[in-house]
Amino acid sequence: MAQLGFGLNINETAAKTGYDQYSVRLGETLGAVAADNWNFNPLSSIGTYWDMESARSQAMEAEENRVSRDELNEEYSDLGLFFKKDEFQSVVDIMVQEKKEERQRQSIIERGPKGFAVGAAKFATGLGVSLFDPINIAASFIPVFGQARFAGLVARQGFTRARLARGVTEGAVGAAVVEPIVYGVAQKVQADYGLADSLLNITFGTILGGGLHVGAGKLKDLRTASKFKKRMKEAGTPDKQLNLYKEYYPENSRVMRDLEMTNPQTRKLLLEKSLNDLLLEKPVDVSPVVSADPVLKNSTDTVATSQIRSKPVSEVDQMELNTVEQNVSNKKSPDIDIENNNLEVRLNAIKENQKTRNILLDDDVETRTTKEELDEVNTKSKDLDEIIKDTINCVNGR
Repeated sequence: MAQLGFGLNINETAAKTGYDQYSVRLGETLGAVAADNWNFNPLSSIGTYWDMESARSQAMEAEENRVSRDELNEEYSDLGLFFKKDEFQSVVDIMVQEKKEERQRQSIIERGPKGFAVGAAKFATGLGVSLFDPINIAASFIPVFGQARFAGLVARQGFTRARLARGVTEGAVGAAVVEPIVYGVAQKVQADYGLADSLLNITFGTILGGGLHVGAGKLKDLRTASKFKKRMKEAGTPDKQLNLYKEYYPENSRVMRDLEMTNPQTRKLLLEKSLNDLLLEKPVDVSPVVSADPVLKNSTDTVATSQIRSKPVSEVDQMELNTVEQNVSNKKSPDIDIENNNLEVRLNAIKENQKTRNILLDDDVETRTTKEELDEVNTKSKDLDEIIKDTINCVNGR
């Protein structure tokens, strides 16, 4: 986007030749501005880079000799070109052509009319040219502004302001993403393109993004309104008013519309109450604030946030429950008797081992209590199995 020519003397050679004495009209000036801005758009920059690399590859395949840098600097120093290393003549020709065209555009811009109105026209021209670059359009819609954040902003500021905020944000980010391409190619061809021009390019991208999002949003609203009227006409209610909130966010349209109508203090209280509940690890309940507001208390589609919902059972937990249930259900009485006999045999073996080692624990109160509890468990094993089944059925909701 680069050169807008706000009165700066950017063509020093014109003053030496007297060519700068010939003024040009506004139309020719804006044409030069448009051409210069297009030259520093991403699509044009990529094309220039492709031409240079293609010329370099063809020269290498043809095994051409590079021209020494001393010779190049001596021949093209008047154009403002400086070569740090030897280069193929085909690549140099592209750089020379780019520089000559750039100087011609600068000369026209410098000799054109000046003034605030002219400067505004130049700015608008540069912005309009950017609309013809598909890369600029795509970069303006990089999704860095979350949908949830956008919906919340719509509730507070309305669709137009929310779209403008999202467009400005995504436009600035998109321009910053593609700007290194433009700046890098400009440095390769040694164009008069510096950091100030890069900042101007990002500014253009920011404005472009805001305008595109607002414009596209308005077109979407018109299309939605047309579909709504057609649907209402078929339903026999042509006089029903369109509610964009309900069309775009049917699950909470009334709340969003009412939030927009509330004062900032109420929205601040809602935010503070929600954060406080989260910090205290409590269910978020903003019903006291909602009830105190004359607008929000009449919202019919408000969902109670204090409602406690049961924690869903994860797949792993469900698999474990099903396994335990299956094992208990498949266990038959003979199997239970065999397990009890095995436990009794192991217990008798432990007692014999204690006797051989002169360890007598029968008189210990704790040992006797444990033995009695174990006997009770053995006698009530069937009851325990039924309890386990009932517990699993309760967890599974049966």
